[in-house]
Amino acid sequence: MKHGFVFSFSLYFIMTVARLCAADVHREKDGLVVPLQKGALKLEIPAQNIIHVLYSPADSFPTRNSLILAPFHKKEVEWQAKEEGTSISVVTNSVEAKVDLPSGDIVFYDLKGNVLLKEAGREMTPKTIVGEQVFNAQQNFIFADDEALYGLGQFQEGLMNYRGHDLTLVQTNTIAVTPVLVSSKKWGILWDNTSMTKFHDGEDGAFLWSEAADVIDYYFIAGDNLDEVVAGYRLLTGKAPMFGKWAYGYWQSKERYRKQDEIIDIVKEYRRRGVPLDNIVQDWTYWGDLGWNAIDFDRKNFPDPPAMLKAIHDLNAHYMISIWPNFDEKTAVFQEMQKRGFIFRRDDGSYTGLYDAFNPAARDLYWEWLNKNLFSIGVDAWWMDATEPEFGDTQEQSAANAKHISNTALGSWARVLNAFSLMSTRGVYENQRKVTDEKRVYILTRSAYAGQQRYGAVTWSGDIRAAWQVLRNQISAGVNFCMTGIPYWTTDIGAFIPVTPLGCKDEAYREMYTRWFQFGAFCPMFRSHGTGTPREVWRFGDEGYWAYDALVRFDNLRYRLLPYIYSLAWKVTDEDYTIMRGLPFDFNDDPNVRNIDNQYMFGPAFLVSPVTEKMYFEPTYTGDIIPTQNLFDTKHRANGLAVEFYNGQNFDTLAVVKNEPNIDFDWNDGSRPLEVHQHYYSIRFTGEVLSKEAGEYTFVTTSNDGIRVWVDDKLIIDNWTDHGVTIDMGKIALKANAKYKLKVEYYQTLGGAVTRLAWITPNA
Repeated sequence: MKHGFVFSFSLYFIMTVARLCAADVHREKDGLVVPLQKGALKLEIPAQNIIHVLYSPADSFPTRNSLILAPFHKKEVEWQAKEEGTSISVVTNSVEAKVDLPSGDIVFYDLKGNVLLKEAGREMTPKTIVGEQVFNAQQNFIFADDEALYGLGQFQEGLMNYRGHDLTLVQTNTIAVTPVLVSSKKWGILWDNTSMTKFHDGEDGAFLWSEAADVIDYYFIAGDNLDEVVAGYRLLTGKAPMFGKWAYGYWQSKERYRKQDEIIDIVKEYRRRGVPLDNIVQDWTYWGDLGWNAIDFDRKNFPDPPAMLKAIHDLNAHYMISIWPNFDEKTAVFQEMQKRGFIFRRDDGSYTGLYDAFNPAARDLYWEWLNKNLFSIGVDAWWMDATEPEFGDTQEQSAANAKHISNTALGSWARVLNAFSLMSTRGVYENQRKVTDEKRVYILTRSAYAGQQRYGAVTWSGDIRAAWQVLRNQISAGVNFCMTGIPYWTTDIGAFIPVTPLGCKDEAYREMYTRWFQFGAFCPMFRSHGTGTPREVWRFGDEGYWAYDALVRFDNLRYRLLPYIYSLAWKVTDEDYTIMRGLPFDFNDDPNVRNIDNQYMFGPAFLVSPVTEKMYFEPTYTGDIIPTQNLFDTKHRANGLAVEFYNGQNFDTLAVVKNEPNIDFDWNDGSRPLEVHQHYYSIRFTGEVLSKEAGEYTFVTTSNDGIRVWVDDKLIIDNWTDHGVTIDMGKIALKANAKYKLKVEYYQTLGGAVTRLAWITPNA
């Protein structure tokens, strides 16, 4: 039996090789088609150093239009097919791809015979997703033991080298994915699939996997260095346009400037102080009562937008505005989009408010509104927020929820999940270029995908929180993102959410903000933004104060470097250069740099190593949040207070009644019930507080807008005014282990709402 098995297997092997011999391979003008035991393999040669690999489980290859690729002139490449035993190779003057005919696996070599990358099998598993027959596509690889892997987009775990790690490629608020894997062995893979994708590298092997596919489709790019790998990526996906010089200067932003005069006055104050500034940013809700993302100004707060733009331009500054992909149903733009069938629906038939950026006609209509109300009056740049789009807070939620949204113009969301940002930026870029070539397109977006650089798009790292580790993680996030070939990236200087309720008044936050600002001065784009506290440089102290002087010094340094940075920008456009350079770009032969995740080169001249640990200040002590077990509702039940939410600033209309365990909220982080108006509301907390020891207690509120506190029917805190984030204190003597009536009232009107109640006990 044993010898019979060996004979049978050997005969089967010989017959298989006979069927899959080199004579069966079909040579085409730009590559080979290789029939396999199951399916077929195609190797195309779009450039000397690029091999396009396609695998189909059928004998033919379906026609498909890639969203990732840009039109480019394919030069005729000199190549040859080389037969050797049971293998056949495609050989150019830069790379060899050898196909093992029995297995169908490919091994990529440089011309010295060194192995660059090995395939290790592939799997195409039939699946039904959203009623469509597709395949889960998996390509297995073998990486060298000493190899480091980078790219794949912007992640926030503080990793540079992804060896031994798993990543899911699904867009979220703080994760921007692009399916480009780059190796320290000087190769890259552009994985051409826009569905949910996973990267795995472990003891059981390594692979790239995508949820919805008809074929396995990727480009192998070889180079003598990583700059050549990036150049190959941009050859396939498009050049990065060069921005105007102003775009590389300092940008001032915050959530948000609420009135026309306010935003002009900010620019004037920068000019008065002689502090450099090139761009001022208008965040959301400038549309006021017109409805969410009406793509127009509410004239109550912005009475004359053209005059506002002229005033800013006369101050030699530029103006960027926030735009979104979703609309309130009462807006005129929603109604026109809905009438033409451009708005997605949920399973229950309700509208999402999100427009179909995969539909060229919808993109054109989106631009018509932008042009009519914004671009035509002088808006200089676009801040395209929430371009993931927002289907969920986590990757799992986003991928799952997308399956319950109506199909795009290009098919199911499962197929195109990651490409919305690419398509939406495409519509704005191409349409603005049709209107005029006298103003360069500038787009800031919260998400990204392979090819997005060709649409003048810069990505920032989303709504991150202020913490020293988060600051450190921005370095690897930005460097890995730029290693994919998309050259422009930035972060909210100081983080979007400051965490400390005192914001710019807190010495510890001032220290962190200063370090973040210093890092930002050496990013491709230099931009401050966030909620909860103002971000203008004078908010951190006035002239002569350490924080103010440090911020101004680094702002001025950025402008001293501007000729250098602008020259690098030309290299990005003309030579496919990368400004924010992971150390393997320039020191790839040194294995010691492969895991360095907190340093990078800023062009050829500067090694940047940001300070990412506190040196001087602890956060300001504002008491301890009153524990839940010390709070009782109006029915004397333990664990929390009774809470009434009202629409209107003066307790006008009761919206929601519930219990809360304590008072420690940022009402913009999802704590605000959906029934409550986004900007104008009031809240009443009532119940009892249980004291600990006897003595004088200090009750501490941290809030913006109106706050007042009663303990034992005594009003101990009364700041019933519109105000920025402020700490208020009230003192009262209490007995030990006694319950006292507690009432807290709060109203919100300025935005960035914060409400916090703490205490400092007698023996603290």
